[in-house]
Amino acid sequence: MITSSIFKRLAGCRIVLVALGFALFAAALAVLPRIIPKSPLLARIPSSIAVYDAQQRLLRLTLASDEQYRLLLPLSKVSPELTESVVLYEDRWFRWHPGFNPWSLIRASYSTASGERRMGGSTITMQLARRVYRIDTRTVPGKLQQILRALQLELFHTKDEILEAYVNLAPYGGNIEGVAAASLIYFGKRAEKLTLEQALTLAVIPQNPLQRGPARPALAQARDRLFKQLCLRHPEAAKEADLLQLPVQMRGTRNLPFLAPHFVEERIAERPVARELVSTLDLRLQRLMERHLRAYVERQKRIGIRNAAAMLVDTRDMGVKAAVGSADFFDDGISGQVSALTAKRSPGSTLKPFIYALAIDQGVIHPLTVLKDSAQSFGSYTPENFDGRFTGPLTATEALNRSRNLPAIALAAKLGQPGLYDFLRAAGVSRLESERHYGLALVLGGGEVTMEELARLYAMLANDGKLKPLRMLETEPAAEGTQLLSEESAFMVLDMLRQNPRPDTSVASGIPAGLPVHWKTGTSNGFRDAWTVGIFGPYVLTVWLGNFDNTSNQALVGIQTAAPLFFELVNSIGSAQPNLHSMQLHTPANLMRVDVCAASGDLPNADCPQLAETWFIPGKSPIRVSTLHRKLVIDNASGLIACPPYLPKRTHTEVFEFWTSDMLNIFRQAGLPRRMPPAHSPHCADTGSGGTAPQITSPLRGVVYTLRLSKPEEQTVSLLATVDASAREVYWFAGEHYIGKTPGGQALNWSPAGPGHYVLRAVDDAGRSDSREVSVSIAQ
Repeated sequence: MITSSIFKRLAGCRIVLVALGFALFAAALAVLPRIIPKSPLLARIPSSIAVYDAQQRLLRLTLASDEQYRLLLPLSKVSPELTESVVLYEDRWFRWHPGFNPWSLIRASYSTASGERRMGGSTITMQLARRVYRIDTRTVPGKLQQILRALQLELFHTKDEILEAYVNLAPYGGNIEGVAAASLIYFGKRAEKLTLEQALTLAVIPQNPLQRGPARPALAQARDRLFKQLCLRHPEAAKEADLLQLPVQMRGTRNLPFLAPHFVEERIAERPVARELVSTLDLRLQRLMERHLRAYVERQKRIGIRNAAAMLVDTRDMGVKAAVGSADFFDDGISGQVSALTAKRSPGSTLKPFIYALAIDQGVIHPLTVLKDSAQSFGSYTPENFDGRFTGPLTATEALNRSRNLPAIALAAKLGQPGLYDFLRAAGVSRLESERHYGLALVLGGGEVTMEELARLYAMLANDGKLKPLRMLETEPAAEGTQLLSEESAFMVLDMLRQNPRPDTSVASGIPAGLPVHWKTGTSNGFRDAWTVGIFGPYVLTVWLGNFDNTSNQALVGIQTAAPLFFELVNSIGSAQPNLHSMQLHTPANLMRVDVCAASGDLPNADCPQLAETWFIPGKSPIRVSTLHRKLVIDNASGLIACPPYLPKRTHTEVFEFWTSDMLNIFRQAGLPRRMPPAHSPHCADTGSGGTAPQITSPLRGVVYTLRLSKPEEQTVSLLATVDASAREVYWFAGEHYIGKTPGGQALNWSPAGPGHYVLRAVDDAGRSDSREVSVSIAQ
């Protein structure tokens, strides 16, 4: 009995163990497919790309690679009302069946066989299987295959994964698939932003896309039936009933936007596998700029203006708010699909502010340093101004705002490290040739930059000298930036550009009172590019006019054609944003205001008659006392400089300006002769009046002069030096050999004795001198 009882217990344990084993095996079969690594259901399905502005307004919806509008999105980005409506309408037992619903299949078969209304018995999983595996379900074998594939899907994927794939692949008529694409095309909004009425509409279309298209009566009828079912589950939804009485307002693919085409094309090219891109653009500002550019080009066609581009950047976060790559994207006559945003173009004089900023940082100038706008040579390079004239002495601020070439080139030649070339490389300007390739011509636009690079450079001035990358997408974080200019030089250059007078004389009614504009123009060599770049409020605005085929046009001058469009945009943006605040220029702590002599820009001596106030960086800005104004003791009888001892009854004192000879020549050419200081009396020795030493301007530094024996008339080298106003004559020497003398500021022709290396010396009649080395060769 005891043995029998033990065997019975052991038998019972075996049954339990076998049952437990079967249960574990069944559980493993159910769980194992879920944990085996597998590709997502939508992994091989191509997707469209949707690009939005910063306020989520659609700019572009592209076709997927299979020519379908299909925007693949996770289930979390689909409206909950829509997913519930889809399940309620298509497969209310979706959460419980294993992939197919026998009762639904039997009911559909009976209804079809009896000739009643044709019904579908496919579950959501079965419909997904048909689309994923491309099954022909019109035959019995096809239907059986669909059921097996549905079981396979349920075995390997969760319900949410299946539902996510279904809502992304559901047919919506034509070449539209998925609720995300359908919501953008039909309602112009993202799938998570749909109203209840719109969600109900999209839920019923896939069952019969052809009969339930826009404006079809069957669509409203199906939606109403679904709404009644929804109200049974959610009675509170009945309050929406009145809205469902309104006609269904739906758009089509022909209404899809195609906005900011150049900008959008570039973002898509950068991220070809993205699905959604939220850009930094502001669609209102984008449309405003596109409208103004088209209208401006149309008005200026009479002078040959055919194309224009512009970019607007918010310097606070470096987001690009508007970007127009050409006047008309669809105009092949102007190569409209080429983008001026990324095209390399000559910047003209728009790089000059950075030469002045570097010169300020290196202690070469301050804003009121007086520079020479006169004929100068730099080695073999002899540049000219745009207008072919010279204006003489002018302050650094005037030279920058009047875009004078010679002062800018002279400053660039004085720069240490970094020079302009190294600065541009550090700022990320791409595809630069070697520094030797450009030389000083880089100052005048000899290199090429893109509009994006130029906007980034000017934004650096607004960001206290920090270079920051442009932000094209909202997902891109704002960068801290790299300090390329000091905070002081950025501030001072902006203050200099603020003083640049506007080209129009009308009142800028569109600009809020007190809103300054810091701006600069540029014109490329050969009249191929006209630029205006500037900062107003928080924005950097860059405007370009030109032709992509590099056709020259005398009207392509920055101040004449680009600047009016620039200020037209500034006015319009200011009117569109009445609360636009001025960019707050905070004075750096290491900056002070000092008085300088207005005529020379140096610290005033006791004789300077007029002072001016300027910004000054202690320990960096140039410190020298002005010698332009000098007080002389004049003999009453002769009018010459008196000899000591000075008798009060026979002498008096006067203050004279001592300009150098080249400046005096410029003044004379401009019809503004200066009063010359008198000579010393011949009865007394020169007591010295300070002044500057001669500066040799010819022969050129670093040039080898080749003289031809076959042309004797060309066997001379011109000797020329600028001298102080007190100098009457200049004496020239080659080594210890005396060559000759000339009046101050005039040239002397020198015939070298033969080829070789010479040291030339110019000495004025006050004993002040300058020297220069020159090499001479002879050619047969």
